Amino acid sequence: MKIPESVKAEARAWWVRMDGGSNAPEVLVEFERWLAADPAHPQAYRQVEQLWSDLAEVKHRLASVSADLRSEPRKPVSAKIWRRVRLPLALAASLALWWLSPLSLGLRADFHTGFGEVRDIALSDGSAVHLNGNSALLVQFGAGQRRLTLLRGEALFEVSPDPARPFQVQAGDGVITALGTAFNVRLDGGRVVVGVTEHRVALELVRGGHPQRGMLAEGQQAAFSREQGIGPIQDVDKQAAAAWRRGKLVFENRPLGEVVAELNRYHRGLLLIEDPALAERRVSGVFGTGQPLAVLAAIESSLNIHSTRLGDYLILLHR
Repeated sequence: MKIPESVKAEARAWWVRMDGGSNAPEVLVEFERWLAADPAHPQAYRQVEQLWSDLAEVKHRLASVSADLRSEPRKPVSAKIWRRVRLPLALAASLALWWLSPLSLGLRADFHTGFGEVRDIALSDGSAVHLNGNSALLVQFGAGQRRLTLLRGEALFEVSPDPARPFQVQAGDGVITALGTAFNVRLDGGRVVVGVTEHRVALELVRGGHPQRGMLAEGQQAAFSREQGIGPIQDVDKQAAAAWRRGKLVFENRPLGEVVAELNRYHRGLLLIEDPALAERRVSGVFGTGQPLAVLAAIESSLNIHSTRLGDYLILLHR
């Protein structure tokens, strides 16, 4: 049975929702109803489960050799360690190439960008979207709505007013509604960061069947996720929020984990942090987007941390 791409997208959305711990009765009933609605639905969901099961196994096997890698961080990887890591690395590379490839993104999104690529998109309503590297966007315009879904990465939205058709961006588990505005949205796994550069936006996040709402004004930023809800509102430099459009990365007291996630948007490879405590170390600085490995080297030096590299395509950061 050939599964339509729309069904695959629904299956991925349900997997994310259920993996996030959704156990409210109404959510489970809705999920069971979706599974029973079409024979393709459970098949598509099983495919998503299998993909992420494979990725989890890769992570587990890489973690099992990380102690060996950390013991000699600056020396060549021994033949014994390489034999242990070769298979999971090959599997990780294959899955990553499929998941991140332009073909895969093209099937799931209306617009997408490659590593380090920035794309300016003119929408049919006169609005504009500036799509950051390794990002993907789905656009659904109709008679009574303008709805966009940020599937991956980061985008700056400049909205053309249309009172009859609200402009809404879904990212993660939340929806951002423009109120005559320009705003930046960054999706880091299940965490979404919204920064407003003009006017205001409304935020809505559904947790446990109950909506949580918030409002951001110009020069403000907030993060939200299903696990933590809508976080505190912070002041943000409007120029810094969209600095990536000028080829700059501005980090101000950002966790290393977030910084590495952002560098992965520009680097054709995989940067990993094995130690959760290390991922919480703070980073500040202004860097160029064109040389992510040079940025990584500067961070290693400033934080006094180390890396073990299998070429430039798999880099493990450790103490």
